[in-house]
Amino acid sequence: MQDLFGGGAAARNRVVLDGTFAHFREHVRALVAADVPAEDVEYVVAAPSALRADEGGALFETREQPTPAPDPGGATLSLPRAAVARIETASHHRSDAVWRTLHRVVARIAGGERDLLDDSLDPDVVALTRFEKAIRRDAHKMHAFVRFRRLEDDDARGGERFVAWYQPSHRIVGREARFFRERFPSMDWSILTPDGCAHWNGARVVLTPGVDRDAAPKDDDWEALWCDYYASIFNPARVKLDAMRAEMPKKFWHTLPETQQMESLLADVPRRLEEMRRNSRRMADSAAAFVPGGADLSALREALASCEGCELCTNGTRAVAGEGRANARIALLGEQPGDVEERSGRPFVGPAGEELGEALRAAGLTREDLYVTNAVKHFRHDLRGKRRIHKRPTVEHVSRCQPWVDAELAAVEPEALVCLGVTAGRAVFGPTHRAPDPNAAPTPRSSRYAPRTFTTFHPAAILRAPDEARRERLRSHLLATLRRASQDRGAPVR
Repeated sequence: MQDLFGGGAAARNRVVLDGTFAHFREHVRALVAADVPAEDVEYVVAAPSALRADEGGALFETREQPTPAPDPGGATLSLPRAAVARIETASHHRSDAVWRTLHRVVARIAGGERDLLDDSLDPDVVALTRFEKAIRRDAHKMHAFVRFRRLEDDDARGGERFVAWYQPSHRIVGREARFFRERFPSMDWSILTPDGCAHWNGARVVLTPGVDRDAAPKDDDWEALWCDYYASIFNPARVKLDAMRAEMPKKFWHTLPETQQMESLLADVPRRLEEMRRNSRRMADSAAAFVPGGADLSALREALASCEGCELCTNGTRAVAGEGRANARIALLGEQPGDVEERSGRPFVGPAGEELGEALRAAGLTREDLYVTNAVKHFRHDLRGKRRIHKRPTVEHVSRCQPWVDAELAAVEPEALVCLGVTAGRAVFGPTHRAPDPNAAPTPRSSRYAPRTFTTFHPAAILRAPDEARRERLRSHLLATLRRASQDRGAPVR
């Protein structure tokens, strides 16, 4: 290596780095202190160790040795902590060009441009940001596409070690070891890459030189189960090859067991799409085909049990019909039945129903005075273990169920309709309807279902309110709406 700081130094200095930020920092500190500009330094990174066998079977190593760190001579650099973090992130980029950019950034900040990184249009800052984004993108891919294989290992906890081979675009294995340590703290694992390897033993991460793909296991006993599961959830209707290749480039496919069957899955897409089309043709466009014309509430309730107007009829729940007086002056329209309602076959009998019951009593009403129903007749939910978690119906669900609401309210002909919640309001006033102001007085509007139609909050929203003050505001609005609906009489609202 040439003399970096002596009077006889050539215009160009060659620095061989080991690829780590720490090694670069030692060199750049001395170079900047000696006023050596970045353009006068050629930075390269030593190639990873590579042991190869010649025809005679001997092993030899080919690697350029990193340049020893110079004596700083008391030189120090003071950079903002945020700047150091950004420089460290960018230093993992594989391009040798990154080091000159970082050298210039360090020199400029140390030279007095303390707010340099705030200038997003500066060419050096633009380059630094580009390097950072590449590292974050590569880290995201690594988090998503590392696949561990199980190996028996007497030295590991539980007698097993989980090993993955991965080829990142940049030198990030050491940087991302913390992510995997925190995600898989209870298992011993190793991530092998061409640049370096990270090993976790439950106490600390150990970094070792890189290895070839052949050093990692090819498969394990769990892979067949995982591939069967992946095939079962593969949705041909959502296949977008360009998007898939963008998010999961083919360079990663050889490390992902599920992609080994991708060609057969893709070849089967036309057949599965045709099967899905045949099944969808069996499903009606809406519930209209299942609603008997001119029927009374009893006939509607009986017909509802066989409705197949949307896919919710296949989600393992039964339809819940409305209930109440056929000539009720006031009707309540909710969102959908909940878990308790679906099990009992009655609307508003769960926790939200208890909240509604208290509001009705305070308003001087009883369930016997009303007709109560929902905009959607099935319970839409997510299954988490044995629990069924409420999931809001979509606009399409509301639209497909609309014929049932039309028929029910045509049979009742209420004077006043109270929409409980945004979903119910949208079933009446359209998809742009918004929740009312909880601090405003309830104001009726005319709708096709009733001359006076009010919108207020669903009792479930009261139960889910984040604090008591919010609960009281929603509860007060619900009560005021019920009282107004009960007391209002006279000419229809225009």
